[in-house]
Amino acid sequence: MFTKLTDTIKLKNGVEIPVIGFGTWQTPSGEVASSCVKAAIDAGYRHIDTAAAYGNEADVGEGIRASGVKRSDIFLTTKHWITERGYSRTVSAVEASLKALGTDYIDLYLVHWPCVEKSSPQWREINAATWRGFEKMYKDGKIRAIGVSNFLPEHILALEADCDTAPMVNQIEFHPGYCQSELVRWSLSHGM
Repeated sequence: MFTKLTDTIKLKNGVEIPVIGFGTWQTPSGEVASSCVKAAIDAGYRHIDTAAAYGNEADVGEGIRASGVKRSDIFLTTKHWITERGYSRTVSAVEASLKALGTDYIDLYLVHWPCVEKSSPQWREINAATWRGFEKMYKDGKIRAIGVSNFLPEHILALEADCDTAPMVNQIEFHPGYCQSELVRWSLSHGM
């Protein structure tokens, strides 16, 4: 089915995402992060994944620029952190990520973690306000695709009921030691 790092899957809005990405979680900031990203691109990766919480967005951006590969040939994913929830804080967080990464658009922007009932009885309203910030930046062309990370069906269904644009991706942990097969099936059935 997939034979190359550059093979893609088409999201429901038509944006194509490479099936294999180079993740930068736990990659130290500075020269380590920028040189690792450059080496990954040199090795053929075209999907680079980072997050505001990783503390290495600026270095990821530097590695992309140092690679010499056109920005339009790189699929860049980053994630929104929990301290920036709510509409205006989300809009500001997108702008901060754009500045740190040194780019004028993000290919895929994800809500890193949902607000959950255990954290706040207003979890649904908090997630909806955050998502409306995502929708604004998506409509403004700052983000090509929007999605979530670590969300369960109840969190996604609440977003779909409260907002205009359904998530295009649900990025989850999935490996031989932790197969979330039911969540994978559910996400696929909802176009993610």
